[in-house]
Parts: sequence; structure tokens; C-alpha cells
Amino acid sequence: MKIKEQTIRELETMKPSEIYLVYELIRSIKTREQRKIPAGSPGAYQRARLLLKGCKGSLSSDIIRNREDRV
Repeated sequence: MKIKEQTIRELETMKPSEIYLVYELIRSIKTREQRKIPAGSPGAYQRARLLLKGCKGSLSSDIIRNREDRV
């Protein structure tokens, strides 16, 4: 509990805008924990392949063309 008490003491010295950032970080961490992928489900790479499966043409050609437009 010592770290919790130290954190509370630090929060008491912070500006409201800084406290808000800490609060958002806490919420982000909690949300990330809830979104953990269950074992046996496809990984990010496999999900991306499934989503792109129906796309026609060459994705790499589209990426290269977009990069050339920026140069």
C-alpha cells in the first residue's frame, strides 16, 4: 500500500490538468487489460490477412503509389 499512498500524495500536489492526464492513463490501462485476446484466437497478422482477403488488386502497389504522391 505504500506506493498507493505515495501516489495519492503526489496527486495532491498536481494541477487539475495533470491529474486528468493521470486519470486518462489509468483508464487506458484498465481498458487494455479488458481487451486481451483469448488464447486460440487469431493474432493481429492473421486477422489482417482475413480482412484483406476480399480486396482486389495489389495492396503493396497502392502503398508505393501513395508514397510516390507524397514525394
